[in-house]
Amino acid sequence: MITLLDFLSAIPGPWLAFAGTLLGGTGIKILEYLLGRGKVKADIASELRNELRQDIKDLQARVDELEAENEKWRARAFKAEEEVAVRNALIASHGCMNDVLKPQSGQ
Repeated sequence: MITLLDFLSAIPGPWLAFAGTLLGGTGIKILEYLLGRGKVKADIASELRNELRQDIKDLQARVDELEAENEKWRARAFKAEEEVAVRNALIASHGCMNDVLKPQSGQ
């Protein structure tokens, strides 16, 4: 039966060094992969959190824009209600709606 040492001594030195280099480099890459998996997961999680933070900032900016637009329209509505109230007061003070609404011709 052939032992491992007999087998390795039969292989020429340069080929043995080449095989050792390949196996050593592969082993290091496997270890890097196994040890780096947690870091990759952490990087992905970090990227997702950053993306969500940016989405929140964008949505908050949009909410601020809509609130400003809402205030503009609310002010316009209050102004229109005030104008209607003034017109109603004028109509009430004249006593008759038809007199106020008649077109003024020749006066």
